Amino acid sequence: MKKAVFALAIFMSLPALAEDSSVVKDSIKSTVSGVIAAGKDALSGVKDGVDDGRQSGSSIDGAVIVTDKENLTKYVTVSVLSAEKVANQEYKLTLALRNNTDKIVRLSNLNESKSLILIDKDGFISSLKTPLTPGEFDITIPENAGVKQRYVFGGVEDVPATLRLYGMDIAVPAPAAK
Repeated sequence: MKKAVFALAIFMSLPALAEDSSVVKDSIKSTVSGVIAAGKDALSGVKDGVDDGRQSGSSIDGAVIVTDKENLTKYVTVSVLSAEKVANQEYKLTLALRNNTDKIVRLSNLNESKSLILIDKDGFISSLKTPLTPGEFDITIPENAGVKQRYVFGGVEDVPATLRLYGMDIAVPAPAAK
């Protein structure tokens, strides 16, 4: 708020400062830079608050919410069952997600770029071919059960080697040809 008032004061005094354009330019640059930085910090704080709130509060169905490597390894066993080349530079992976606890587990925030990436044998990453829809952002795994989940990655220039899920690296088996 202070920065907005400062910006208004600068704009109102522009005629008096017009003779020294570098002062005007530097003042406006500083103000705009500060507003942009504050906005980015605010958005980051909102995202972190939502994540913390989802993890600390009880969900409607009592599910444990997983958004990081620590909780993933604590509640879910993950493996890649198969990799299949489905088109030029496209691979479909089938994941096995097994919940061995007596609580429902929900993997959340899978739409974030760092949550689900494919890494080829040379260490280059590829993302999902198409963005996840809101219904795909989360995966719910019932207690003492497992689910299979399939994803297609695009722009894969070399043989996939690793799937990175919440920072946990999972080996990808040799791909089957289409």
